[in-house]
Amino acid sequence: MANKYELLYTLAAKYTEDELAAVKGTITSELNKLGLSISRNEEIGKIKLGYPMKHVRHGHYVLVVFDAAPAALTKVTEYLRLHNEILRHQITHFDPAVKPIGQLADPEVRIDYRATETTTAPVIGTAPAPVGPAMTPEELDKRLEALEEDITKAL
Repeated sequence: MANKYELLYTLAAKYTEDELAAVKGTITSELNKLGLSISRNEEIGKIKLGYPMKHVRHGHYVLVVFDAAPAALTKVTEYLRLHNEILRHQITHFDPAVKPIGQLADPEVRIDYRATETTTAPVIGTAPAPVGPAMTPEELDKRLEALEEDITKAL
């Protein structure tokens, strides 16, 4: 019996669009060979990683929704773990009630985990307006990298 799963994997951002499509195509064809029935295969986008992985700071995230027998997951996990281009991967059960990852990656949407009187579920809303002068994303990245270097030197 096949179950529905969701795979999220990260590729280094060093690839051009053509190279990225080729790597993604190679991974997809190998997943099909391993017996997966892929129903959705989409690129989420290029996002800055929470921490550097293999000296990489940005990554392309790819989401794959597939049907497979639970026994096939061992082979899939082994392939993904040994594939050189994949920085990280995660396989979970697919839940159609969960909001799509593409919407959660939007920097304008923040999750408020403070409990309210009417509900204990997180409230998803628009982020509050920043206080002080606005920075461009490039300026913010430079400032954060400078702070990381200062902290590293201090240690």
